[in-house]
Amino acid sequence: MCLDPGHGGADPGAVLKSRYEKDDVLRLACALKPLLEAQGLGVVLTRDSDAALPIAERCRIANEAGCAYFLSLHRDAADPSARGVGLWVHSGADWPTVQKAQDILTELLAVTPVRDRGVRKGTPQNCRDFGVNTGTVMASALLELGFLTNEEDNALFDRYLPQYAEAAARGLCRTVGIAYRAPAAGDAPRDPAWETVRAALDELAAALENARRRLGV
Repeated sequence: MCLDPGHGGADPGAVLKSRYEKDDVLRLACALKPLLEAQGLGVVLTRDSDAALPIAERCRIANEAGCAYFLSLHRDAADPSARGVGLWVHSGADWPTVQKAQDILTELLAVTPVRDRGVRKGTPQNCRDFGVNTGTVMASALLELGFLTNEEDNALFDRYLPQYAEAAARGLCRTVGIAYRAPAAGDAPRDPAWETVRAALDELAAALENARRRLGV
């Protein structure tokens, strides 16, 4: 399984004030990867940091790893009223490829009410296809998880990121024909940004405890 967080480095993707698409999709990828690994799936990330990566390199990584499915993670951009979740597949995609994308979309739409933008072929622009859908040799799709230019979609993304990650994991398991096993109680997926903050707080608490002991207070 290959997860491709779009953009990166000098390419921020969609931008709204200080919010960048490249950061949102990396958060999603980092939340999604361990959920898939917990299902026994091998997962390749095309990037795990804020790094620029050409489309051809993203495809090469997936192709050389022999991944069974490729999902490129994005957030859309348009006028502020545009909303919703959808996926794009190759303009010549066969029915099984379309169905795999639909499986992912169905799971995501079940998280919270949001506009269903469907599974579509090609691109919304004049070019025939997205490069990630033409350069990969396995079934693939490009996910647009809400519009970064819409505040309501952003609020849903922030509030439901763990749920979106688990929904995507369920859909991706279906693409490779395995049943998703839900995490045990207390093992719900967490936002990686919060996990970083929590680790820092734990380190600070340990340092304060060591200082207290040295001072004998």
